[in-house]
Amino acid sequence: MAERRYSTGNRFISIPDVLAKNCGILDIGFLNMRSRAVVELRGTEDEPLLQPQIRVGGRALDMSAATWVQERYWIPSFSLTESNLEVRSRIFAPLVQRGFVWVIEVASRSDEPIEAEIGWHGNWKDTWHVLNVSKQVDGKRFASVSPWHGGTPFLEFRAGTPQFALAFRPSEPMLVELQSDASRLMLTGRADEGEVSAGAGQGMRYSLSLPVTLAPGEHRTIALCVGLGLEETSAVSSAVDIERRGWENLYSDLAGWLEAHKLSVKDDHLDRILNLNAFYNYFFSQGMTLDTEDLVLVTGRSSRCNSSAAYRDRDAMRWSLPAVLVTNPTQARRMIEYTFTTQLQNVGIDSRFIDGIVMHPGFKLDELCAPIRALSTYVRATHDMSILFDRRVQSGVNRIRYLLSQAMNHSASLYETMLTPSGELATYPYVTYDNVLAWRAIQDLSWMYELIHDLDRCEENAVLAKEAHKAIMKHCVVDGPFGLMFANCVDLAGNFELKDDPLGSLKLLAWYEFCSAESPIYQSTVKWIHSHHNPYSFCDSKFAAPGCETDPHPHIISVANDLLTGRVDEAVEFLRRSGMDDGVACHTVDADTGQVSSGPAFASCAGYLAFALGQALGAVSALPEPEPSNRLYEPPPPEIRDSIESSRL
Repeated sequence: MAERRYSTGNRFISIPDVLAKNCGILDIGFLNMRSRAVVELRGTEDEPLLQPQIRVGGRALDMSAATWVQERYWIPSFSLTESNLEVRSRIFAPLVQRGFVWVIEVASRSDEPIEAEIGWHGNWKDTWHVLNVSKQVDGKRFASVSPWHGGTPFLEFRAGTPQFALAFRPSEPMLVELQSDASRLMLTGRADEGEVSAGAGQGMRYSLSLPVTLAPGEHRTIALCVGLGLEETSAVSSAVDIERRGWENLYSDLAGWLEAHKLSVKDDHLDRILNLNAFYNYFFSQGMTLDTEDLVLVTGRSSRCNSSAAYRDRDAMRWSLPAVLVTNPTQARRMIEYTFTTQLQNVGIDSRFIDGIVMHPGFKLDELCAPIRALSTYVRATHDMSILFDRRVQSGVNRIRYLLSQAMNHSASLYETMLTPSGELATYPYVTYDNVLAWRAIQDLSWMYELIHDLDRCEENAVLAKEAHKAIMKHCVVDGPFGLMFANCVDLAGNFELKDDPLGSLKLLAWYEFCSAESPIYQSTVKWIHSHHNPYSFCDSKFAAPGCETDPHPHIISVANDLLTGRVDEAVEFLRRSGMDDGVACHTVDADTGQVSSGPAFASCAGYLAFALGQALGAVSALPEPEPSNRLYEPPPPEIRDSIESSRL
């Protein structure tokens, strides 16, 4: 099935919606610390923010006829041939620049000269503050030609003072036209012809065009460098910096990076799912804020994501980080450092803003345990013990240990939670999955304390883990339709609930090594989850994957859980047939069509799916494996140490 939209971006800029129907960029966004959100500039479906404008003999080419591919799983590219003109185009965001590049290549296939016009046009319709929900930002848009660097068209948003700007730097001088619904101004690249403005509800339209005469067989390439900044001069400078570095060099660098960091399971279709979701997670679940240049972690960077710009410990540390760890271990370390510093004060709270302030109150035990699990996963994968000697990380571990002790019922050795992994109020206080994750985190702590020869704390946590395991088996195993099984949650008075939450599924108990996959209790639990006894099993549907009460459709997280727990054939077949959200993971899909039903543009879920698929099918990476060491203190391995202070990719 042909995709309807494509996504790309880098650490500064997100381009979530490149529309196949008209080859236009619908919107672009950036993270803003002051707003604690994504700021998104939008066009409309019919008049995108930016789209190509190609005419032959005065007639516009039909862009809907373009054929699309996604080069190296991340660079949207299209081609079409019409009126004896062959067109090839690609959109890419260089790894560390504040902006992106749009390249159009045309070639004559005529025996006669071709009179053509090549360029771009667009409509900045409105500006949005994106944080779970989208709210229109009050301010005024301006367009003019900057005197900087010989004259550069730019767009600027002002709310009292300039807030941000975009600048357009074409590779050849072009005719510039700027207009709004309130005014019209024809500019030819001079900076002394004034500016146009647009208020609320008014479109801001612009075009850049270059008339050309192509000889038979002639080839022509035009590139547009789009720079992002906090105001006119910084946006222009960003565009000029991209221009000076050369789009060919920047494209080569990006293509080389993508090629070096791709994974393979020796299956073209699955390789595409694996890498598209891995790169989507890498670039859309983290980013640099434009105004402070801080690394932040988020659930998504698209307004289509219903948790966009929010931080959750689970999403960042348990779903996103393992995939980033495979792609770039250095970046995974930075993610852990952010969680153990900026987000530490409110660790375990449902969700927070990117600066760590509470967004949705409510304690979640699985969120509290996620950073410890991530730290252990990182150390096991990289053998980078130096992070265990980082005082910030040690402080974070101590805080999490304290909060765990506060959640513990010391007489029963169980841990209480207010909210379930899906964010609902727990029916009973002791959620089995959450307690298993707490057990796993305590086990991980014992192992890490042993690594640094803190034997007292190693033994202390080993004892706590043993007591937790015993308590779970005593209180959380109940009678079910297939024999003894794990309950979803219990109290200490004999009450329990049979249910499963894909976001914290009981299927993962074997993955965490709490029990054997062959355990009769575990087998009965998994059988119940996939049976008619579970009202949200969807076991008879064309796309069979358990959902839950809060999201009653087949859940992509369930598919990832299956990949990690032995139901690989079923999960792979599901993925081969499901389109999800144009190939990107979403919350749920329609049980009959396999197309997105809820939660599109779910970046952290994309990471979890990519990680699970790679783990299940033995994905091969081009990155070197770190060498293990038995030394007490070890500096970061060379591939991490050498890039710790380099550009943050």
